Amino acid sequence: MKKARYILLLALVFIGAAITISGKVSDDNKISSDNESSTSGEIAPKLVVGIVIDQMRYDYLYRYWDQYSDGGFKRLIKGGFSCENHHFSYAPTYTGPGHASIYAGTTPAVHGIIANDWWSKETKEWMYCVADTTVTPVGTTAEMEKRSPRNIFVTNMSDEIKLANNYRGKIISVSIKDRGAILPGGKLADAAYWFTGIEGGKFVSSSYYMDVLPKWAQKFNDSKTIKNYLKEGWKPLLDMDEYTQSNPDDSPYEKVFMETTKAVFPYDLWAHSQGGKNANVLKETPFGNNLITDFGLLALEEEKLGEDDIVDVLTLSYSSPDYIGHNNGTRSVEIQDTYLRLDLSLEYLFKQLDEKVGEGEYLLFLTADHGAAIVPQELIDHKVNVEYFDRNSFVSFVKKATSKRYGSKKIIENMSNSQIFLSDKTMSDLGLVKKEVEDFLADKIMEFPGIFITTTATLMREGNFSGHRLLLQKGYNQKRSGNILYAINPGWISYPETGTTHGSPFNYDTHVPFILYGWGIEAGSTTRRTLVEDIAPTITSLLHVQAPMASTGNPVWEVNEIKK
Repeated sequence: MKKARYILLLALVFIGAAITISGKVSDDNKISSDNESSTSGEIAPKLVVGIVIDQMRYDYLYRYWDQYSDGGFKRLIKGGFSCENHHFSYAPTYTGPGHASIYAGTTPAVHGIIANDWWSKETKEWMYCVADTTVTPVGTTAEMEKRSPRNIFVTNMSDEIKLANNYRGKIISVSIKDRGAILPGGKLADAAYWFTGIEGGKFVSSSYYMDVLPKWAQKFNDSKTIKNYLKEGWKPLLDMDEYTQSNPDDSPYEKVFMETTKAVFPYDLWAHSQGGKNANVLKETPFGNNLITDFGLLALEEEKLGEDDIVDVLTLSYSSPDYIGHNNGTRSVEIQDTYLRLDLSLEYLFKQLDEKVGEGEYLLFLTADHGAAIVPQELIDHKVNVEYFDRNSFVSFVKKATSKRYGSKKIIENMSNSQIFLSDKTMSDLGLVKKEVEDFLADKIMEFPGIFITTTATLMREGNFSGHRLLLQKGYNQKRSGNILYAINPGWISYPETGTTHGSPFNYDTHVPFILYGWGIEAGSTTRRTLVEDIAPTITSLLHVQAPMASTGNPVWEVNEIKK
């Protein structure tokens, strides 16, 4: 009898869920389907795939459009839903905060990952965003690989998907960078893997997830895959005269790297890796992206992701475009070649997902963790009035101004991540009022060349802002951020005169792709401004799962509206 009642109750629950999800009850008591899923009534996909491309500006989608394959970026744009005006809503824009914000559905003000590394006001030491001295490395003995997600304050969408399935389903995260794997996987990930180039190159993990690498991961590390990429070398995919969207290969705006005399093709990776001993050079080539696809697909197969009705999560973060962008800038042949090759790698990934999980059975999204600035020297040479921000002179200016007014340089405890940290002890010893010192410095540093806006911790806590100051406020975390926050002028960077960087509150750093594809998604687009914190609640709402615990974003309603 108990079993019969249990079966009847289960049947009623499923019927109720089917009515809720598939449509509304019409006047004649028949179910009408206003919002049919592309999965023929299934209430959840088998797999959620999150793709983050490190340092992908939005314009890369269309600048190289004519040379993309039909099965990579074009497949997503033509068959998926694209948010064409998607932005990061905070500053500074870095890799750690970017990945955390995408998956947590909120900004550094809430989740606490304010930078890749930051000055700790509590310990008076530097804190790396995924550092954890309580764990041990797995797959290597390198102390620097002691990593975990413990420094983020909140859950993310991966966690919530697993919680919704009562801890069933798997979460596997893969990246070249440790933070690109760990932060998307969340606190409940079954495994996060990242790449280290030492000892010939391998994927490693941490005791937070496992005691030893699974046999399939060890087998991959022992295979010839990594060495084969090194031996292949980096040659241009196309004839050089076809890179019409880039500067000449021998450009003055690129950083010399890999111990070369010029940043020009071809690159002998085997020689630069010392015969395969140091595979870190792969990070700075498109083959770092290939490694992520290779390892991610092996994880998909060996961990049997997407093979049952419990939703699994696979996160892939392609870090190499960031290394290449920093070295070569946003308008180099190298960056164009990188995206053309990444497009082919994504085409292969999508085909394998179709085959192994089933077309329409997985929900996929693609976005980026930040953009990047055009190399200022290139703009200067074309008579655009931008400059380089002299950080060393700025530090001297701040300390000199503080010493002149208050009689001590020790008031300045640290300057990093476009923030100034003040010493509470020194101010107390001198009988100073913190707010007065904050206000003085916020006003004073406006005199320094290149400072665009400033604000203070007090104002961040008490005020309501709009415009670029709002981006600073969303990047300000009361526990971890400094006393004075600032942004430098549009187009300016604090960086050498070759290569480029990111971190500003301006469009070239904040405007990135966000595309949904696959299960439950109809083709379409919106030019309404959407924000990074909207990604996680959009995914969880499609899955009828609770949004991450501190999510501040809103689902992109057009994704569902377009089907009505």
